[in-house]
Amino acid sequence: MTLSAMIAIHDETALAALASVGVVRRAKRDFEAGKAVVVARDDQAATVTADGKMVMIPASGLTAATCDCPATGICRHILLATFALRDDTAAPAAPVISAAQELHALDETDLRRFAGADWDKAINLARISGRAAVTEEGANLSVQLPDVEFPIVFLAGQGLAGTVFKGAKTAKRRMTAAAALIARQRSGAQNVDQVTQNEAKIEQMSPAFLGNVKAAITALVTGVFGGGAVVAEDLVFDLSISARAQSAPRLTALLRGLVQQSRQHRAHHIDFREDRFLADAARAYALAKALAQHPEDTQLTGTLRRNYRIHDDLDLILLGAVRWAATSGARGLRVYGYAAETGAWYVTGQARAAGMDPGFSPRNAYDASLWAGGIARELIGDQVHLRQARVSEDKQIAWDHGSASRASMPDLIAASAAHQNWAEARLDIAKRSPAGLRGTGAPVPVLLGPTHIGDASFNDLDQCYELAVADNSHTVIPLTILADQHQAVAWLQGNKSTVYALLCEVTAADLKQRLTVIAVISKTGGGGLQVMNLTLDQPPQRKTTFGDRALSVLKDKVKLGAAGHVKPAAGPVERLCQAVFDATVAILRFGQSDNLDALAQRADALQLALLAQALRDLANDPTADQALRVSYLTTQIALSA
Repeated sequence: MTLSAMIAIHDETALAALASVGVVRRAKRDFEAGKAVVVARDDQAATVTADGKMVMIPASGLTAATCDCPATGICRHILLATFALRDDTAAPAAPVISAAQELHALDETDLRRFAGADWDKAINLARISGRAAVTEEGANLSVQLPDVEFPIVFLAGQGLAGTVFKGAKTAKRRMTAAAALIARQRSGAQNVDQVTQNEAKIEQMSPAFLGNVKAAITALVTGVFGGGAVVAEDLVFDLSISARAQSAPRLTALLRGLVQQSRQHRAHHIDFREDRFLADAARAYALAKALAQHPEDTQLTGTLRRNYRIHDDLDLILLGAVRWAATSGARGLRVYGYAAETGAWYVTGQARAAGMDPGFSPRNAYDASLWAGGIARELIGDQVHLRQARVSEDKQIAWDHGSASRASMPDLIAASAAHQNWAEARLDIAKRSPAGLRGTGAPVPVLLGPTHIGDASFNDLDQCYELAVADNSHTVIPLTILADQHQAVAWLQGNKSTVYALLCEVTAADLKQRLTVIAVISKTGGGGLQVMNLTLDQPPQRKTTFGDRALSVLKDKVKLGAAGHVKPAAGPVERLCQAVFDATVAILRFGQSDNLDALAQRADALQLALLAQALRDLANDPTADQALRVSYLTTQIALSA
């Protein structure tokens, strides 16, 4: 490539990827101020005086440029010289093939050779990066991986070796190879799922590998609270995309999440929370310890391979459906059914992992045939008699096997499907929510039959609607509705008298249980019941008691939120848990905390003996390992409070 062609592909986006946006802007201002002069140039190289410094730029690329200033890397003077050369029209740039075309035509053998020992990690990274952003910028191509801080920029004509990446040099090969695989999949050149890895099979996790994971987590926690977490971030991320980690998806997800939170901390992002980071780090650390003892336990690894078997006939009340999307890019549809005869909940659905089957849509699945009994959307709200269904041990029903006949929905209160007392509901939730490391983290469905529904308010901090509902003993429980469900919230506020039951998913969020409304079951004018799935359906077209004008005012009120939103007062266990997290952070940051003994006494008073002893151990041995032990116990107590 000639010098002119090389300079032509280095637009401002490419220059920012080499340096920073701020330095590029300053260099551009200096150029506009006339601070650069082209001394000599030909097809192979150019010499430029840039703000008093001598810069030499070869046709091989800016990374090979030299400047006599003391700065290392791509300095301001090299950028200034580049602007001057771009403006010099003595030698017009030759046309080039775009980076996207080059990647499409790339041979996998060449890509594999470039990646070398990082090939397997590159494939794993590409497979978990379904939400990657691929952007063509002129002749160049930029790929932003969701778990990577800096973009990978492919420069036209520069090949894989000339890719721009500001991250760690040791990570450049695997980042470049992963980005190339993603770009090739988007262009239709190659399916990432069909790329062959070097290893014949994924290796089982070894005690040595899990020991490295624990050491990396400890280093990351120490770095976040003591400064200097960048090296530990790279190590944790490197472990998360290794072949061994891929055999334990739960551990992989936790490690990637820790890296994201550490980056938020470095950026002083408002979403970073010390207690949440400590809780996730402690869970990952404990999971690594457990996997060392039970490496084949599918409840710990997360690689649960369901064995479906033909089940006896089932009578299911289909109470609601929800579409979901994970931060990894996975997405799907869940449909919940309740068997009144046994009091058991069942779930069926369809899902795709990140990057798989781009044409799949949860909404399309909602409109697809289910059990040959009709369209899924139309079956919601009916009782279904299911024959020859294939059911797994954890009560998952295969979507496309079996036959179904329909009947109208029975009385949910009489069928014991809907709880009218929140204490009974919490006991039911606890019974169906596995505790500890073997908890899958899957949402737990629960149906509530409220006797009173309060006003909705918008929680600016958590970015969600909150709805207070009361049971038959006047006990109030807060429910959550997703922030984008404005129409449904407005309809709900105007039609409270028609609401019969609320289907919720119970999940762990911010160290406590969160009940999120996913479906509203309301009474129809004819005395029947109908289901509105909040993430899938439009609110029923029904006049409210307020009328259209009042409903419009109500929508605005709900959208803005209640000005007087007050967070419920924390109980003694919740206050203790927060104080323990604060003290643990003090240990990690300063090496000491003055109130560990007092906190241990409070834990004893609340009959939390294990936590009390762990706090005393932390006082005697203020290490990161002990801090993670305390954090894990505190997390489990907070979630069960």
